[in-house]
Amino acid sequence: MKLVLTTIGQNKVAIVESAEKADERKGERYISESCLEVNLKNRNFVDVTSSGANSEGRLFLLAEDM
Repeated sequence: MKLVLTTIGQNKVAIVESAEKADERKGERYISESCLEVNLKNRNFVDVTSSGANSEGRLFLLAEDM
């Protein structure tokens, strides 16, 4: 599973954990676990995994999009 920076729903910026390949033509990018950790520490992204919206793994939304 890899972490992918993408948009979901109504153009909300998200980091999703997925086995699917990032669609770089749509602007999706892979990020590292350490990049995620820094963004969580700085409260740029919020862990919403418990919502169940990503059946594959973890899900994080841009704090501004909450």
